[in-house]
Amino acid sequence: MSRMPLVAALVLAFALPARAQNDDGAVVVPISAVAADVGQLHDAVASPNNNETFVHADAAAFFDRLQGRTPGFRPTPHYMDREPVDGHVGTVDGMLDTAQKRWDYFKQCNVPDERLDEAIKYAKAMHGAKLIQFDPKLPENQMGEFRYTKDKRDDPGAIKLNARLALLATRIGEAFAYATVVHEAAHAKAWKDGRLKPETTIDNEVEAYRAQYEWLKVIDPSRDRLVVLHSTLKLRLELHPEDKVSLLSLDYVSHLLQVYDTKGEEAALKELIKKLGYSNEDGVSPGATPIRA
Repeated sequence: MSRMPLVAALVLAFALPARAQNDDGAVVVPISAVAADVGQLHDAVASPNNNETFVHADAAAFFDRLQGRTPGFRPTPHYMDREPVDGHVGTVDGMLDTAQKRWDYFKQCNVPDERLDEAIKYAKAMHGAKLIQFDPKLPENQMGEFRYTKDKRDDPGAIKLNARLALLATRIGEAFAYATVVHEAAHAKAWKDGRLKPETTIDNEVEAYRAQYEWLKVIDPSRDRLVVLHSTLKLRLELHPEDKVSLLSLDYVSHLLQVYDTKGEEAALKELIKKLGYSNEDGVSPGATPIRA
C-alpha cells in the first residue's frame, strides 16, 4: 500500500486556515487534542499490523472529526511597555544624564539621526557653559524657550525651561521631560549653524519638532510608554481631580503624542505647528494655546 498520498493530505489539511466558529458552528478545541489524533493516525499508517481497510477507516474518522473542530491557538499576549517613573523632582543634570544613558544604549543597535545627535551633544555643551536654566516666569503652556539676540551672530543664546518641568518629571520621568530640552537645543544648534532665521518661524519649528519626534522614537519606539502614561494620568485625575501637576503632565503627554503621531513628516509637523499658534508674522505663539515645546 502507498502511504504518501495520505501523509500529503494531512499536510494539506493543516495548511488550510481553520474555519471560523461563527461560520460553521465548529467546536474550538486545544491544538494538543488535534495533535493527539494526528499521532494516532500516524501510528495506524506506520503499523505493519493494520491493513489498508483499517487505515482508510481511521483516516476517514480523523477527517470527519476535523471538520467539526477548530484548533484553538492561544495568542501571544502583548505587554504594554512602561516608562520607569520613581517620582523624584527633575533637574537639568538629571534630564541630561538620563537622556545620555538612553541615547548611548540606543546607538548600540541603531544608526542615530544626525540632527538629533547634534542637538543632544549641543545641549550637553550648553549646560556645561551654564546656558540651560529653569525659568519660573515662563507661561504655564510654554515648556521651553531658546533666547538669542538676532543681531549678534556670535551670541550662543540660552535655553530657558519652564520651572514646572521639574514637577512634571515626577509624573512622566526625566527622559520624557528631556523632550523639551532637545527641542530647544535643536533651535540653538540651528542658530549656531546659521539655519535659524527669525523671519521663518514655521521652518525653524519644523526642525526642532522633528528632533523632538526622533527623541520620542528613541525612548518609546512602540508608543506604548506614552499611551500608558496618558492612561495612568487620566486615572489619577479621576481619583484626584485637584492634582494640578498631574493635569499639566497630562496636557504635556497629550502634546508629545501629537508630535509622535506626525511621524516626523514635514506636512504633518507644519499642520501641528500652526495649530499650536506659531506664525511667521510675529515669531511667537499666542498665550492661550496648548502646551508647546
